[in-house]
This record gives sequence, structure tokens and C-alpha cells, in this order.
Amino acid sequence: MKLFKCENGFTLMEGFVAQAILFIVMIAIISVFIMGMRFNAESEDITVATNIAQQRIEEIMNTPYRYIVAQNPPGTILFTNEPSYAPYWVKDPKGNWIAALPQGKYEVSYPDGLDADPLKISVKISWLGKNNVENSLSLETLVSMTPGRFRL
Repeated sequence: MKLFKCENGFTLMEGFVAQAILFIVMIAIISVFIMGMRFNAESEDITVATNIAQQRIEEIMNTPYRYIVAQNPPGTILFTNEPSYAPYWVKDPKGNWIAALPQGKYEVSYPDGLDADPLKISVKISWLGKNNVENSLSLETLVSMTPGRFRL
């Protein structure tokens, strides 16, 4: 009989408070998860942009010095259209499939002028990010035409 008279347990108010605390914790966990997904998408774009820029720098470095500017004139644009599906792949002017970015473009420039020695080459990749903010990444290298000097 004594067992049934004991009224220990949770009140309705304590149950509501526990649910509210659980709800707040779940919202915090979900927001951290969403931020991680956004960061991952931005990191993927930066990785693709870095790979494109590195590939272009390597192609330029493997071009004989006297043909560098002729084959890669200032302001050369590799891709400007937005591919319709991910992963983004487009054809470059030579007909090769390359990785691309949404509303992205790439430009080659020669900041010190076309007749400088060493020739400073800059490759800039620009694209529209997932949050509709324009992002850009730039790589630079030096190439010398002086015999006996290494390419930097």
C-alpha cells in the first residue's frame, strides 16, 4: 500500500523544460552541420580553382619562351559559361575537357609587361560562389629567357 502512495516523478512543467532544452541543443547541432556543409562546398570550389590555375601555369611553363605570350595573350579567357550540372566540366578553346566553376573565368596577365626578363606570369581564376559572392584566386610565376637560368 505504501508503494502506491509515493508520488515521485516528473511534473508536466519539468517535461516541457526538458523538451525545450533538447530542442535548443538540436538546433545548435543542426546549424553546425549546415555551416560545415557550406564550408565544404566553398573548399571544393577553391580546390578546383587551384587545380585549374596550377594546370595553366604548368602548360605555360612547358611552352617555349618565345611562344608564351603568343599562345597565352593577356586577358585570355578559358571558360565563361556556366555548366548545367555538377561536377562542372567544359571544353577549353583547344577542345579538351577541363574542370570549371559556376560562372567562372580564367585570365592570364603579365604584370611587369610583355618584354620583361624574367617574365612574370599571373593566372587569375574568378567564379561566383555558392553564396552568390564573387571569389577569385591568383597564381604567379616567373620565366626567364636568359640562357642558363632556371625557370622559377
